[in-house]
Amino acid sequence: MPHLSAVVTYLLIAAVAIYAAAYALLLARKNTAGAMMALLGWIVSSGVMATNWIACGHPPFGSMGHVMVVLSLSFLPLYLLLRRKHNLGWLDVYFVFASIIPLIGSLCMEKEVSWRRVPALQSPWFVPHVTSYMLSYALATVAFVLTIVRLFREKVWKQVETSRYDSAGYQILRLAFPFMTFGLLSGAVWAEAAWGVYWSWDPKETWSLITWTLYLGYFHSRYDSRLRPHAGTIQILAFAALITTFLLVNLLPKLSSVLHSYA
Repeated sequence: MPHLSAVVTYLLIAAVAIYAAAYALLLARKNTAGAMMALLGWIVSSGVMATNWIACGHPPFGSMGHVMVVLSLSFLPLYLLLRRKHNLGWLDVYFVFASIIPLIGSLCMEKEVSWRRVPALQSPWFVPHVTSYMLSYALATVAFVLTIVRLFREKVWKQVETSRYDSAGYQILRLAFPFMTFGLLSGAVWAEAAWGVYWSWDPKETWSLITWTLYLGYFHSRYDSRLRPHAGTIQILAFAALITTFLLVNLLPKLSSVLHSYA
């Protein structure tokens, strides 16, 4: 569907441009105008997802380009839902910037608008497995941004009162971890149904286990007085492993995943 590929490309370009304008407005402290532009960017991004969904005939969770659009769409709603609960203040500019990055990534990738599921993906586990992982990744990204904001304000701006960001990040990761655990376990069950083995130490599987273990280590560090000062570092390492699992395993030849090459 060449015409739909063109539509997706134009919508992605428009979404990136609108988000960039929102980012500039928020940096200039024109918060109302920036928020309106961010909302418009989110609506245009939703149009990308809707076009992908129509072309595929099923939730657009299969190709990396599709998933990056979904991930971008999740950041702002999650942040807005969590902002009031955790008294995060006005951090819109950081999450607008975070929303731009996956869209640029999707724009740079080959457009597979009418992507079709291979037989291994034609399973009832497809949507819950991918949805749980995407939700956990989005929440982990929100927590990571809060950690970077906290470290920046402590080290650069020399602010003392940053504990709310640390506490909010921890609570958000507590919400993310069960989804990540379900994604890991459901993937194993799905693998057994598709390939006859629960675990094959494929690079994607291996890095997903490393990521899960590092986040488990982060939670442990919160309760160990000796490790607690290093909790932020462990979280950053865990997020780096998450990026490797989600993105680098698919893009770097030395880490390429055979069983997950369709993703």
